Amino acid sequence: MKRIIPIILLPLLMVLAPLCSFAVTFPDKPPSEHYYVDTAGLINPETGKRIDTKAAALLGEERIPLYVVTISSLASHDAVTYSIDQYATALFNHWGIGWQDRNYGILLLISKGDRKARIELGADWGRKFDYQAQQVMDELIVPAFKRGDFAEGIADGVRGLDAMARGLELPKAKAPWWFLPALIGGLILVVAMIINLFKTGRSGWAWVLLAALGVFLFFIIRAMLSNTGSSGGFGGGSSGGGGATGSW
Repeated sequence: MKRIIPIILLPLLMVLAPLCSFAVTFPDKPPSEHYYVDTAGLINPETGKRIDTKAAALLGEERIPLYVVTISSLASHDAVTYSIDQYATALFNHWGIGWQDRNYGILLLISKGDRKARIELGADWGRKFDYQAQQVMDELIVPAFKRGDFAEGIADGVRGLDAMARGLELPKAKAPWWFLPALIGGLILVVAMIINLFKTGRSGWAWVLLAALGVFLFFIIRAMLSNTGSSGGFGGGSSGGGGATGSW
């Protein structure tokens, strides 16, 4: 028996080895000026423009990245053993949507051939918005998909997710603990220097120092207000904040 088992297992391993080498694949990230990847051909130019406009505003104003991805099927990405939920999670993490210190990314994934869609949320959402995400899926996305109007369903879904992300309960970006004290201290120092300069009538290097301090504060404030970078909404974020799934 000990001699027979290796003889039986060897051909089996030779057959299974190539299968194990296949890895799940993902669409490439969109360029920084776009917020969707349409490998299934569901998004027309007008809808694409609406997605970009909404997503760019949401990223710039709320620091919340929102991306839309359409695929022909899970099988087309070697993900036949994945559910739409599992693939959305894997894609979200593979792209790194959001940031580790502000993990509020949103992904809308549509698999045309599987007739399924998934809204995946970043970990910092904390499953508090599952109900709203399911409403967006059930009331805005799926009904249009059932009519065969994918462009409208996607556009309405983005509009609904944008509204959800701007809710009053949504936490805003938190600055480091030292930012507010440093800002207040810098402003007080600037005011004190201006008052002192006018009282003493000094000029020259003192005004140069004041200008340098003002420039320094300007760049600190600008960095804090526009902490999105040139790479769009990809900053090492991860999923885990719930979401919603739909089918049609």
